[in-house]
Amino acid sequence: MSLMSLTRSESASAKTISRTVSGVALCWALAQPALAQETPESWTRDTVVVTGQTERVSAPTAATTTRTSTPIEEIPQSVQVLTRTLIEEQELQTLPGALTNVSGVTPTSTMQTVLMATLIRGFSVNYYFDGMPTYQLPPGIADPATLINVERIEVAKGPTSTLYGGGSGAPLSGLINVVSRDPGIEFGGSVGLRAGSFDTLGIDADLNVPLGESAAFRINGMSEQADSYIDFIDSERYAIFPTLAWDISSDTRLVIRGRYNHLEQKEYAGIPWEIISSIDPNQYAGAGDAPRTEIENKQISAFLTHRFSDTLEANFALSRYDSGYEEWASFPYGQIAGTLYNFGNGYLPSDSKKTFATASLVARLGSEGFTHQLLAGVDFDDTDYFGAMYFNPAWATLDYADADPMAPFGPTPPLFFDQNDRLKTAAAFVQDQIGIGDRLDVTVGLRWTKLDIKSVINDGFFDYATDRTDDKLTPRVGVTYEIMDGASLFAGYAEGFQGVVGAGFNGLTSPEPETSQSYEAGAKFAAPIEGLTGTVSLFQIARQNVVTPDPVIPFAYLQTGEQRARGVEMDLVYEPSAALSVLFNYAYTDAEVSKDNALPVGDRLRAVPEHAGRLAARYRFDGALNDFEIGGGLTYTSERELTLPNTLTVGDLVTVDAQASYDFGPAQLSVSIVNLFNEDGFEPYQYFGGAYVVPTQPRSAFITLRNAF
Repeated sequence: MSLMSLTRSESASAKTISRTVSGVALCWALAQPALAQETPESWTRDTVVVTGQTERVSAPTAATTTRTSTPIEEIPQSVQVLTRTLIEEQELQTLPGALTNVSGVTPTSTMQTVLMATLIRGFSVNYYFDGMPTYQLPPGIADPATLINVERIEVAKGPTSTLYGGGSGAPLSGLINVVSRDPGIEFGGSVGLRAGSFDTLGIDADLNVPLGESAAFRINGMSEQADSYIDFIDSERYAIFPTLAWDISSDTRLVIRGRYNHLEQKEYAGIPWEIISSIDPNQYAGAGDAPRTEIENKQISAFLTHRFSDTLEANFALSRYDSGYEEWASFPYGQIAGTLYNFGNGYLPSDSKKTFATASLVARLGSEGFTHQLLAGVDFDDTDYFGAMYFNPAWATLDYADADPMAPFGPTPPLFFDQNDRLKTAAAFVQDQIGIGDRLDVTVGLRWTKLDIKSVINDGFFDYATDRTDDKLTPRVGVTYEIMDGASLFAGYAEGFQGVVGAGFNGLTSPEPETSQSYEAGAKFAAPIEGLTGTVSLFQIARQNVVTPDPVIPFAYLQTGEQRARGVEMDLVYEPSAALSVLFNYAYTDAEVSKDNALPVGDRLRAVPEHAGRLAARYRFDGALNDFEIGGGLTYTSERELTLPNTLTVGDLVTVDAQASYDFGPAQLSVSIVNLFNEDGFEPYQYFGGAYVVPTQPRSAFITLRNAF
C-alpha cells in the first residue's frame, strides 16, 4: 500500500472504510502499527485491500503521529510522507536530500553529519527508524547513509512527546521516522550500478527470498565511494539491511530487522565568510594527511504483533542501537590577518548504546456514528553515551592564499575533556481517536514521562556533574472536521519535554528540562478535485530553557530563556492522472530568540531561512514513448543567518535539478543532474558557532543502470 494512492472515489470513501471496518483489521495491515511500519498486501490477513495507481508520490495514510494507521485527513497535525516512488523517481540517495521535499525542514548535509542536526521549524530533531529512537550528539550521526532500504519517510511536525521518547526525551518540534522495506512472498530482487561526477562509483543490491508459506527474508545493501567538489575531500559509505518476517499464526506476526551502515569522509571545516571573495572557495585548508572521520551505526529491532480479536491487538517491540564515530578535525581557529589564520586540530571519539522497549494495546470500540480507537502503552529506555575531545588550539598557521595550505596532522592532541552520560526513561501513554458522525474526528492524548539524567564531564582536573530526575505530563488535543468531501479543517495543541545533557561543564549542575508548546491549525486535502492532496497550516512553537553556544567562550553553552518559531507551511501534491505528478511545498518561518539572558531578543535562529520552497514534477510517457519518464525540480531558499547572535548572512539561492529514465526491458537506465544551471552560492556551515560557509554543489551528473529480476 505504501506505493499506492487512492483514486478519487476511493479517496472519498477512505474515511468511511476506516470507520466501518474493524480498526484492528486495518492495523493488522501494518504489521506493527504502533511503530509506523507497513506490511505489503501480500503479507496481510483479513485486510481491506484498496487498489490504485502504483506510480504516485502521495500517500493516503500515516502512522507516525498517532502510532496507529490513520488517514492523513483525520490527523490533527501536519505530517508529510515521502514514498518509495518519490525516492526512486527523484534519484534520491541520502536522507537530507529527500527532506528538501518537505516544507519547514532544514536538512543537515552529509558533510555536516557530525556537526549539525536536521531542523524542523527551526529546532533540532531526532531520527527514528521504524518508530525506534536513536541517540547521538548531535542527532545527525544516526544518518542511515543510504535510502536503499527505505519504504517511506514520515515527517511529523510539532511536539511528539505524547507518544515518543527515549534518550534525553521526546523531540520538541517534530521527528523524522524512516520506515523500512518489508519482505514479500515472491522471489526477486535487483542490482544497480551508479556512476557520475567527482569519480562517484557505487553498487546496490536487493534480494527477497520466501521461506515456505509463512515467512520470508529480505536483504539489501550498497557501497559507494566518491571524491568531492571540495579539494582533497573524499568519502566512502556502505550499508546492509537484513529483514526476517514470519507469520507465526494467522493472528501473530514477528518481524526482525537489522541495520548496519558505515560512513567515512575527510573532515571539512568550511571556510570563513570574511575571505570567500579573495580565495578559491573549493580549496581545502587543514591537515592533508588526517584520517577520515568515521561513523558506524548498528541496530537490531524485533516487532511482535498479536491479534486477540477483531477489536483488540497487542504490539511489542525491542531495539538495541549502538553508534560510534571518530572525528579527526583541523579547522581555522582565529584570524591573524587577511587570509592568514591560526588553526587548531582535534580528535573526537564517541560511543552511544541504547536499549529501548515498548508495549501497547490497540482497541476499536463503538459503532458507526461514534467510534473510539484507543491506544495505551509503556516505553522504557536505557542509554549510555561516552564522548571525548582531544584538542590543540594552536596546531598550525596557514594562509588560505597559498596554493596548498596544508600541514601534517601530527600526534594526537592532548585530552581536553571527556563526557559520560547515563539516561533512563520510563513512560506511560494513552490516546483516544474519536470519530463522531461522518465528518468530525477528535484526538486526545496524555503521556507521563520520568527522565533520569546522570552526566559527568572531566577536564583532567575536575568533574562537572549533572544528576537530575524530572517527570512531566505532556498533553495533546486536536480536532479535524470534513467541511466537504476531500477537504478538512484541523486544529491542535501539544506540549514537549526534553532533558538537558552534559551541561555540568558549563556550570549548569542542575539544568532545567527544555519544554515547548505548539499550536497548529489549517486545512487538509484528500482529492477535493481530481488528484489534489496535501496540507496548509499555520503554526507556532515556543521553546523554553534552550541550551545554546556561548557567544564569547568557545565550547561553552548557556541555558537561555525562550526561542519561538511561527509561520505558514504548504505541502501539496497534484496527480490528475497516472502520467503526471507535481509536488509543491513552501514555508514561511519566523524563528527567533523571544526571551533570553545572553542572546539578543529578536535575533533569527541560525541556518533557518525565512522563505523556502520547492516545485517538482514527473511525467511518465505513454504510447510510442512508453517506459520513458522525465522530471525536474526547482528549489528556493532565502538568506540565512550564519551565527547567533546574528552577524552575517548568506544570500538566497535557487537551484534546478533534472531526472530522466527509460525502461528498456532487461534493465532501467536513469540520469539525474544536480544544480542544472550551475548556480553559485554558499550554505551555512556549523563550526564552533562561527561564520563559516560551504560552496553550493556545482552542476553534477549521475547515471544509474538497474536490473530487476
